[in-house]
Amino acid sequence: MTVARKYVMLIGVLSAALLTVGACSGGEPESTGPASSVVDQTSTVGTEPEPSQSIAIVPGIPPTEVSDLKPTTPTRPSLDSGNVDPTLFASDPSRFGFTTPTGNIQCSIWAGGSPAGQVGCQARTSVNPASGRTCTNAENDKFAVRVNDGGAQHICTTQGIYTSNEPRVLEYGQVLATVGVVCSSDAATGVTCWGTQGGFTFSRDINVTF
Repeated sequence: MTVARKYVMLIGVLSAALLTVGACSGGEPESTGPASSVVDQTSTVGTEPEPSQSIAIVPGIPPTEVSDLKPTTPTRPSLDSGNVDPTLFASDPSRFGFTTPTGNIQCSIWAGGSPAGQVGCQARTSVNPASGRTCTNAENDKFAVRVNDGGAQHICTTQGIYTSNEPRVLEYGQVLATVGVVCSSDAATGVTCWGTQGGFTFSRDINVTF
């Protein structure tokens, strides 16, 4: 009995050992819980696409607001180039005035010069020069240009410095030459005037000095 009992006990121990080994070798590994999800979350860090960036395009100044004619120095015509009688444009013994056919530009020429210059023009509507003084076209801030002893200048005027009552029209193609000043009228470029020290071209769309 004793030997048989020991034998049965030995078989039981061996059977238990075999069951343990089978469980370890054939069973699924224990779950580690959320470890796999942590790995997934870590792998997505920094991989989300960044929102697209929009670039604001600031429009440039429209050509109608700035003179699109580059400053040049045209050849000054001689006083003999005039093709109209200056006395027809005299508003008084020392002043000559005219307007363009459209009435947008008025100009004055002074014999011997004046505080307003040798010659000057102002516009109902014009544009900013590429460089120099800018105006708003408001009633008290009109574009104007002039030539004095120091040269040509862009200015703004609050009043009618270069205007006169019922000025005579300087028709396109006509040239007024008097007291050292020459002014021409052209359909494409407006008014061009030369004083003794520089000049300008001035119109609704052009505002340059030279």
